[in-house]
This record gives sequence, C-alpha cells and structure tokens, in this order.
Amino acid sequence: MDPFAEASAAFLAWLKHSGALISSKSELKDLRNIGAGRGVVATQNIAEDELLFRIPRSAILSVENSTLSKEIPKATFEHLGPWLSLILVMLYEYLNQDASNWALYFRVLPSEFNTLMFWEDDELAELQASAVVQKIGKKGADGMFVKELVPVIKEFAQIFFSSNEEAIERAEEMAQPQNILLMHKMGSLIMAYAFDVEPASPEKDVDEEGYASEDEDEALPKGMVPMADMLNADADRNNARLFYEEEHLSMKALKPIKAGEEIFNDYGPLPRSDLLRRYGYITDNYAQYDVVEIPHDLVTEVAVNARVFSESRLEYLDEQGVIDTGYDISTNTPFDIHESLSPELIVLVETLLLPDVEYERLKRKGKLPKPEKMSAKGADFLHKLVRARIQQYPTNLEEDMRSANGEAGHSTLKERRFATAKCVRVGEKKILQVAKKALAELAKEEAHTSAGMKRQAEEMELGSGKRQESR
Repeated sequence: MDPFAEASAAFLAWLKHSGALISSKSELKDLRNIGAGRGVVATQNIAEDELLFRIPRSAILSVENSTLSKEIPKATFEHLGPWLSLILVMLYEYLNQDASNWALYFRVLPSEFNTLMFWEDDELAELQASAVVQKIGKKGADGMFVKELVPVIKEFAQIFFSSNEEAIERAEEMAQPQNILLMHKMGSLIMAYAFDVEPASPEKDVDEEGYASEDEDEALPKGMVPMADMLNADADRNNARLFYEEEHLSMKALKPIKAGEEIFNDYGPLPRSDLLRRYGYITDNYAQYDVVEIPHDLVTEVAVNARVFSESRLEYLDEQGVIDTGYDISTNTPFDIHESLSPELIVLVETLLLPDVEYERLKRKGKLPKPEKMSAKGADFLHKLVRARIQQYPTNLEEDMRSANGEAGHSTLKERRFATAKCVRVGEKKILQVAKKALAELAKEEAHTSAGMKRQAEEMELGSGKRQESR
C-alpha cells in the first residue's frame, strides 16, 4: 500500500474508532489523477436525504475538544477570539504529534498550499488591480501571530510543550520564520476546511433550515470536521450538505447520487478571486459569482475631479451605514445594471449629485435617494467611475484575451499561477466592460427621457399661458 492510501486507511480507522458512522455506499478515494487530492465517491446509488456519514461532536478538532482548553485560562481564549484560538489549538495538537488525538487526521490534511498567502510577489502582480490582493493580509497576520500567539505560547510553555525539557527554548523559537509559516499553514487549513460549528444547544436565532444570520455566524466557534472536509466543492454539482444535530454532525445527500459519481459540498456563491484566496484554485463554474470591487478611494477621486465631492455628505452617508471600503459590481446573465451594481454605490453617487435644496430636504427626514432610481447624471458619473477602474489595470481585456489565445499548457507552478491570476483579472475586466456599456446606454436613455419631460413641461406651461391670454 502506498503512503497516500495508507494514510487514508489509517484516518478512516481512527474516525470509526472515534464513533463515526460512514455509509458503505461511499468511499474516500485518491483523485490526484484529476488534481483533486482526496475526494468522496459513491460506490452504490444513494437516495436523496440518505446519510453519507455521521461524525460525533467529540471528534471535531476544536478549542472545546482539545485538552489545551482545560489547561489554559478561558479568558486567554476569549481574548484571542475564535480564529486565533483554533490556530493555537491546532499548533498544540500538531506539534504534539502522536500524542494528539488528531495525529492521523493531520496526516491526510494538506501540508502545501496554493492560496494567495503563499504566492510570490511576481505571481501576485499578475492579479493586477484586483481588490483581492488587498484582502490577503499576510503582513497583518504576521504581526498578529507575533503579538498575540507567541506571547501565549511563551507564558504557557510548560503546558504547550508538555514533557519536554526544552519547553522554554522551543517557545522562544515560535517567533522564528519557520514557525510563523507553520501558523500560516494552520490558518490556511482553517480558512479552507473549518466549519462554523453551531452549538449542540444553540442560543442564536436560526431559520427553518438551521442557518444563522451572517452576523451571528461570525461569533460561532470554528472547528475542523474530519471527513466533511474530504469532500471537494462544486457550485453546480453540489449534492451533499452538513447538518448539525445535538451529538453529531451528519452529511446527507441533497439529491440522488449515482454509483461512481463524486460527492460534492458547496462553498456558496464565492467569486473566483475569493475562491483562489481561500482555497487556492478556481473553476469556470464559479465565474457566475464573479465580482469586481470599486474602491471607495476611487469614488472620492472621481468625485473631486467632477467637483461634486462633499465631506459633510459623506459623513451623513456614513451615519446611514452606506460608506464602505469598496462596492461590488457583480455579474449576471442577462446583465442588468440595477441588479449588478451595489445599491450603496448608487445611493452614494446620487447623494453627491443632489442639488443642495433636495439634499437638505432628505437629510432633515433622515432619508436617502432610492437606489432603483438612477438619474442621467448618476449613470454618467458611474460610467466615468467604471472607466477609471478599468484604467487601474495595466493591461486591457483585449490584450489579455490575445495573450491567452497564444498560450500553451502550463507545466510549472509559476506558469499555472500566472494563468490562474489572468483568469481572475479577465473575469473582472469583462464585468467592467459590460457595465461601462450598460451605463453609457442608461445615461443616454435617462438624458433623453429628462429632456423629453422638460420639453413637455415647457409646452404645458406655454399652453397654460396661452389659455390665460385668450381669456
């Protein structure tokens, strides 16, 4: 048995020993021949709602289940928060190797990553002006690890490196580059594989399907769920979902699955830029969720150039919860500018363009312009804004498409990363081009409509004057 298959077999044996129930109708399979690592495949036909596997909560790699949570004060974990707490626990379990309950689990998890956190500078440069580059946060994470995690490890060195005579020395070494890299790897595993684990007795409001709101999800503890993270994800072929129960987490089929078919989870409607940032790969079927972000700073720049910038109006908009660091333009088919543009962006632009009297009237009432009512001036401003955003990319869409047509296969990792980055930026440029055209047409239509209404009003006024004269 080769090491890859041996690690899979040992992992499954450990999982079953931990109390997991795994359907005989599926198997953990080596899918490296299609570049998918491990995956779960149906060996027999599976019916809708049929149980695929059930994992006891005690098998989840979480802060609550780790012995470290019994040795370190609860206040320390509360200070670190869900993200850093789980990184700390995973470091502890990983470094304790065979002494850890999850040692065999770690052996089937990736040790090398293709997420943006691990890309070289020249590779990241191929993403050009994509907003995803600003979301990587490597320097911020480095500082957080040194400032928050390393001091905790030093303070509790004898616990963290139990039964080790060099515990203090090892704790001191945690600030060295190779250990900061290890922290990044633990963080990447969490980003790619961890679940927001709903408590056995949830105190949060959930809907009929068991989902908490987005704000409530942020406060949920995170956990690594063995076997659930062995499923690959697919936006179109998603056929399974994890359900939270009092003592277990159960993966069930969402639809009938035929023998030989792979079982897929779903990451949700993620644009390919975020798919790459979080999971290290992209697929064409996630292009339907692509977005391009318009930075707030660019809106300000265009407003200054158009002489409509107003600090006081921005402050009012901020009070109303409109201001953000960036605003999305999403893709849809057929393209609809009102559905694609962030409502906040439309409101921001229309507020800046309002005549003073109209702005003061709305402000007194605590109201804002309606995003579904875009003016000709608003469409024209947004058209200029999109053009300015396009110019932030060093190459245009036509250049990228020409160079893509002349490319052969990508044999090296760097070539594959360059090609992936190009796909991401091309997707964003396509959205911008379509938006530019739609806004130009809308600005023309709105201007024509406004001119017609003005003429009609003038004619009515003129007609009214003539009637009065005839009297």
